[in-house]
Amino acid sequence: MKKLISAAVLTLIMGQVNAAEHTVKLVTSGIDGATMVMQPGYLKINKGDVVNFVPSDVSHNAQSFSVPPGAKEFMTPFGKPTKITFDTEGVYLISVYQIAVMGMVGLVQVGSAVNLATAKKDWQAAKPSVVMNKDRMDNYLKKVN
Repeated sequence: MKKLISAAVLTLIMGQVNAAEHTVKLVTSGIDGATMVMQPGYLKINKGDVVNFVPSDVSHNAQSFSVPPGAKEFMTPFGKPTKITFDTEGVYLISVYQIAVMGMVGLVQVGSAVNLATAKKDWQAAKPSVVMNKDRMDNYLKKVN
């Protein structure tokens, strides 16, 4: 029994050791001249990886508005770097709460895009409220594989 418990603990530890950490910057002005942007805007990661959302302004945060089945929605605090662990496979659509109207959106793909059709539908529902950078999320969705 002790060997079985030890193996389970070791498996959990190894999973945490192998998890990668990624950074998504929430910036007012990007390196390529884009405004109100997440850098990177599209990110493909593995299940269990961590994304550190780093706002450049006290009015920036990250919140999900479409998540895979079984995943929890999230909303990070304004102006504070926050790490989110992505444990559920699929496509996550993310926006900056107060600036989504300006197209400050991003997409995190975790493994296989099991909910791509739903994510596209959710984007089409949100898109009319966006007045700038409307094609940004469309471009990110084209990268999903």
